[in-house]
Amino acid sequence: MATTAATEASSPWLFTSFESARRNSSAVVAFDLNSLSPVAEIGRKEVYGADVEAAIPASRLSWLGGHNLLLAAGSHSGPAGVVGDICLWDVRASTSVPVWELREKEDCFADIAASDTLSSLFKVGAASGEVFMSDLRMISGGAIGIEPWVCIGDGQRAAAAASAGRKEGNGCRIECYLNWVFVARGGEVEVWTQVELAQEAGGKKLMRRNWVGNGPSVVMAGGGGGESVKEKAKIVSWGFGGSRMALARDDKRSIEVWDSAPAAIRINP
Repeated sequence: MATTAATEASSPWLFTSFESARRNSSAVVAFDLNSLSPVAEIGRKEVYGADVEAAIPASRLSWLGGHNLLLAAGSHSGPAGVVGDICLWDVRASTSVPVWELREKEDCFADIAASDTLSSLFKVGAASGEVFMSDLRMISGGAIGIEPWVCIGDGQRAAAAASAGRKEGNGCRIECYLNWVFVARGGEVEVWTQVELAQEAGGKKLMRRNWVGNGPSVVMAGGGGGESVKEKAKIVSWGFGGSRMALARDDKRSIEVWDSAPAAIRINP
């Protein structure tokens, strides 16, 4: 049973994640783009005994052409909470041993994405709903530090939500495009960009959150002297190309197209 596929212009192959019909094994299979024939099996995992988390299939695949790395990540929700596997593969060197692998349990990712431009991984925490960042340049000797993720949102809120076992990240989506990181939360879209501080402030680079459109808001509809509040319809699909982003919303027959012009993005103070 195929679960997802990923390919990009810079990708040498088409990568597809498979899970067996009995759900006792999983693997990522690489296909030649010209012949569409399988050429390699990457990271095959088998379930032994009752350990159903031993072969979590990848539900997210991204090719990092600038680093020649394949991101493969998947999660499993059970009685003990959400558990996730994140792997980075150098398919030129090995199809059985990843460059880096992380098993997540605390605030596991609800969704994850990779940015070639920013040389980083980004995730939305399933418990907190906050955005986290991990610098790919920190990879050394096949491992990242004990705590690879840095919260670029509200760190205190993220820690409190994780300890309380909340599920504020359910349904959130994250996608990297060029030097932007987009996060969909229900009917809203926030975008993170990298900004460089002035030299007198140390010249460091930070991630700053902006909003697509007017940001978190509601549509007010009045009538008969009263007002009602209607939330924006949930985003069910999106796509990126050039300087534009296209959105499809639940129960809507139209498609929104947003441009990266300054007037289309409101900076969150």
